[in-house]
Amino acid sequence: MKSKSNFLTITILIGLALAINGCNEDQLELSNPNTVAEPDFFQTDADFRLAVNGMYHPITAVLFWGRVIHTGALLRSDAFNIVPFQQNTTMSTLEGQPGIARWSSDMFPQLYQTIFRANTIIEKLNAENVPNETARNEILGQAYFMRAFANWYLAQLWGNVPLVLKTPTTTEEFFPLPSTQDGINAAVIEDLTEAANRLPDSWPDTEKGRPTAGSALALRGKTHLYMRNYPLAINDLRAVTTDFSYALLPANRYEENFTAVNENNVESVFELQYLGQDNFIWGTDIPGTGTQGHYLIDYAPPELSPDNGHFINPHILQVFEDNGDTVRRNATIAFDYPGATGYGGLPFTEDFAADINVANTITDPMGNVGVPALFTKKYAGFEEGIREEIPVLGQTIGNNWRIIRYSDVLLMLAEALNENMATAEAIPFINQVRERAQITPLPLTLNKTQVEQAIIDERIMELTGEGHRFFDLVRWEIADDVLGSGSTIAGGRHPKSLAGPTAVFTVGQDELLWIPVPELQANPNLRPNPGY
Repeated sequence: MKSKSNFLTITILIGLALAINGCNEDQLELSNPNTVAEPDFFQTDADFRLAVNGMYHPITAVLFWGRVIHTGALLRSDAFNIVPFQQNTTMSTLEGQPGIARWSSDMFPQLYQTIFRANTIIEKLNAENVPNETARNEILGQAYFMRAFANWYLAQLWGNVPLVLKTPTTTEEFFPLPSTQDGINAAVIEDLTEAANRLPDSWPDTEKGRPTAGSALALRGKTHLYMRNYPLAINDLRAVTTDFSYALLPANRYEENFTAVNENNVESVFELQYLGQDNFIWGTDIPGTGTQGHYLIDYAPPELSPDNGHFINPHILQVFEDNGDTVRRNATIAFDYPGATGYGGLPFTEDFAADINVANTITDPMGNVGVPALFTKKYAGFEEGIREEIPVLGQTIGNNWRIIRYSDVLLMLAEALNENMATAEAIPFINQVRERAQITPLPLTLNKTQVEQAIIDERIMELTGEGHRFFDLVRWEIADDVLGSGSTIAGGRHPKSLAGPTAVFTVGQDELLWIPVPELQANPNLRPNPGY
């Protein structure tokens, strides 16, 4: 699963198409003897499997999940009070603007690169070049799944963007019109239906980590939930609980969901695969250059991060405390509690002394001094050794990222049931998650409104630091309450207080990111997102 291959990207394809107009016939006949021409590739099962591996790379590489989506988009959540660091943090502090802030123009093309590669596989594969039907389904299932995955994030991050379901061949296709968020979600559902029908329920150990039929149903159910198609969401998410062998890890192994230990375990419905590497070249699509390493710097404490890091806001900790949840609290937040440890198992107050000093002395733009010394623990590399053993970019750390865990499926199913007026049926699914955390089950007599709040709280305890919270706030339509200008939810302060009074959520704008300026300049059919 962790092998890689390098193929043309959609950006390169467009550039070549435009360049052809300025080339003479002799120039067009030049070829690169060091590359494999496409007609000579896509001939065998092995060729297509290499192409599939190459399809994953733009998603896992540094310019998307490898780092940038965390630096920018996922840290917009109210859980994180970001310490500003020039243009690196203006997206995560809700201050980003096109042409000034970083990251939107880095992430956007990566998703289309994966889509282009998936389209190519879907179009080229046939019974002649891959005669074995099982092999064809395995290859096509992955292509449909990853095309859906890429389009899912395009819809959630940018909204109304082009829906590209075939390799462009005409002028109109090279400059596509934007679709709608609902239109993209509908295409995601169609692709996931294809994927669910083709992918196996499980892979052999040598291929673990590839998406399965369960992965496809879980993401399809999640898409229905986001679209508020609750009966369809229930059907898909319930099937994940009944038709597959997923289960929750025991409480004493909960932390294994976020480390390089026990990857692709029984709780993992889908996770992106990473392989730590010594070499590093920023943003390249070249095998063996560290782009497949998972970068932990965005979850590292201030004194370990090459940026300035962040702090966990106190209202997040309070949800754990109110529920008596120490199992998930201690796996999610690094802070001073009895027995707390830091990197390499050192006592917390010893290892984090400099970070605690930063917390105690930092001054926000309004003149407030100090924030609670609460730090991210998930994906922060605590188990990798003492701080001196962790490279500044974390590129040697091959920690997989769990995109969908079984606990998330249970909570999404409970939410869909509750919204579909089946509250009594929803509560036991929440209690499965709570019982694993060794906290008191919810009473079965709670009403719909109470269960709504219980799900909000449960998702904080179970999923903080995993990339779901901001999307939850937007779809629940409470982002303005939590991150808007009047919010004081974070211990009497705004969740982004360290960035100052302009770091607030703006309704009608911050639900989505800005369309990158280079994309607007290249495609006259695109339009800026509202507010930008």
